[in-house]
Amino acid sequence: DSARIREAYARVNLSPMGTAVLANSSWSINRERLAQLLGFDGLIVNSLDAGQISTYDIPIEATSIASSTAIRVGAFMQDVHTQYHQTRPWLLLASSKTYTSSAMPQKANPGIIQNTRAKASDVVSSAQASLWRAHNVTPGMIDYKNTWSPASAKTFVQAVEMLQQFTDVLDSLRIDPARALEELESEWTTSMELAEALQRSHGVPFRVGHHFASDVVLFAKERNIRPKDFPYAEAVKIYREAGKKYDLKEQRLPLSEKEFRRALSPAEMVVTRTGTGGPQPREVQRMIAAGTDSLAKDRAWAGDARQRLLSAEAALNAAFATLVAAP
Repeated sequence: DSARIREAYARVNLSPMGTAVLANSSWSINRERLAQLLGFDGLIVNSLDAGQISTYDIPIEATSIASSTAIRVGAFMQDVHTQYHQTRPWLLLASSKTYTSSAMPQKANPGIIQNTRAKASDVVSSAQASLWRAHNVTPGMIDYKNTWSPASAKTFVQAVEMLQQFTDVLDSLRIDPARALEELESEWTTSMELAEALQRSHGVPFRVGHHFASDVVLFAKERNIRPKDFPYAEAVKIYREAGKKYDLKEQRLPLSEKEFRRALSPAEMVVTRTGTGGPQPREVQRMIAAGTDSLAKDRAWAGDARQRLLSAEAALNAAFATLVAAP
């Protein structure tokens, strides 16, 4: 989103001033000087674009960024909120950020999550209002400032409130690592690693490994067996049957019991991931450092942009003061 904002700012921070209603003015107006004094980075050159098209082009692009952010915030809130559907969640808010249900004393309602999701929906609907207005109103008849006016669509007013609430949620999250690991060890997310380990380390065709892993899961679920408790002897039998099905010459399970257990370990699956963007600890630390660096650059960019606007304002005031002082 920060990249979108910077790219959009370069397109949006162009001056339409001095074009009058449509076809410029008979007055000798220096549009370049006017843009400089008002803090714009340049001009919307064509007067039709400046006076008629930009009035809906600007809010559509700007609100679409806010809407995109809101959709992702809402999705994140939904993922966190599902933890409150569990009897033993591993991710919760600090108790000070919840409130007790008026009907059910055992229930802690995650109010800030619900409110943030609602605010995200408000941002998306507000952005749609700008889009529909641009679609239905004659070009040039829309004041794009309505997009962030508290009295109108309020897209950016609500977007700021949403991000403030989102920050509050992030600051309030409490993770139970032991419970999180217990959750992972209670189901079969890592079963794919069986097929990958067989192919990666022993050259077993993936379809054979996949069939074997699938049969292991079916056997376990029928008997309510967790991955770490799965009998290795049964895995050997199941692999033998898979080998027969696919006419393998070697029908003995090539994974030792230790390798079999390791392949089904969620912790092991995380640390053995490779490649850019993965969950392995070293890569996560690298991404955090890169994100921190990117955030610092974003703040510097925003600070520079604000300073340019303040400098332009000072230059504008000085120019007016010169005019006022003139005889």
